[in-house]
Amino acid sequence: MVQLLVQQHAAPRSIALDYAIGICCVWVSGGFFLDAWAHGHVPMESFFTPYHAVFYSGMLALASAVLAYALHYRARGYGWANAVPRCYRLALIGIPMFVLAGLGDMLWHRIFGLEEGVDALLSPTHQILGLSIFFLASGPIRSVLADRHHATTLARQLPLVLGLGTWLILAHFGTAYALDPAAGRTNAPPSIVPFNENYLTALSIGYYKIATGALIVIFQSTLIAGFMLWVVSRIHPCPGVLTLLLLVGNVPAAAAFTNQTPLLAITIAQALGAGLLADAFVMRYDPHPAPAKREAFYWFAVAVPMTYIGVYLIGIALHEGVWWDWNVALGSWIWSGVCGFALSLLIVARRTA
Repeated sequence: MVQLLVQQHAAPRSIALDYAIGICCVWVSGGFFLDAWAHGHVPMESFFTPYHAVFYSGMLALASAVLAYALHYRARGYGWANAVPRCYRLALIGIPMFVLAGLGDMLWHRIFGLEEGVDALLSPTHQILGLSIFFLASGPIRSVLADRHHATTLARQLPLVLGLGTWLILAHFGTAYALDPAAGRTNAPPSIVPFNENYLTALSIGYYKIATGALIVIFQSTLIAGFMLWVVSRIHPCPGVLTLLLLVGNVPAAAAFTNQTPLLAITIAQALGAGLLADAFVMRYDPHPAPAKREAFYWFAVAVPMTYIGVYLIGIALHEGVWWDWNVALGSWIWSGVCGFALSLLIVARRTA
């Protein structure tokens, strides 16, 4: 009877497995940014590089952890289909997907050559590699949420941070060209001189850079607010969870594209500023889309992205000055709060529909 029950039920949740998968996912996704940096800074003539080795070794470690866990429970009588926790069944699709995408990436490089710059971010094989890690990182997330009533300490919620941090890293990887609004003076367009042969060109470049910068503010605000609102809607995060999530998810992108600019320091300041505010807000007001907590939820949705973008603008202003005029700077900052508020309305509407 015991053997029959074992064969019919999936292996129990393991926080050690959650940590192993979460750490390996951050390892692999962080390795993507190291490889992206190398594509733009280091001459490469082969698929076999130390930068590729970083994230491929991370996948090898991840697959080894899963295999060891499965073999352990297989030896205890579980069938192969039940030798991993139920919340990992969909996530493990990422392993064969990663292997196939890796082989495809090698063939892609042989046929089309090595990518450089933005091409490396939009390469189809690179996107499939990222999607495979997206699947794998869902394992620790679903595992923590399945046991949310017992996940009341930072140690038990940290696998959730690692999984969501991986998702945020991947979001930044696919849209790294939309990371920095480029509000600093070094990114200012050419001066507009009336009655000059370059007048219309300079005017067009200025409008384009302002519009692009404002759109990046809107995108980044929506991305950060979306992650923060999703967390507080699903679980009561322990102090430090939201700060760690922003640090894990944001720093690799800024580190890869710093290029001797203050972007890395400013991104760390943004993560700390918005994260600490979010953690303090949760401790004091416990925002949630439930009716009793809805007002706090709305304020939380506005305050977090406005802090995130506000720290960016202040940091750039202190370092080199902001080339945007006051209308653009303040208008973009207000838009960040509007984006967060709009997301909160959508979340509440979904729960009450």
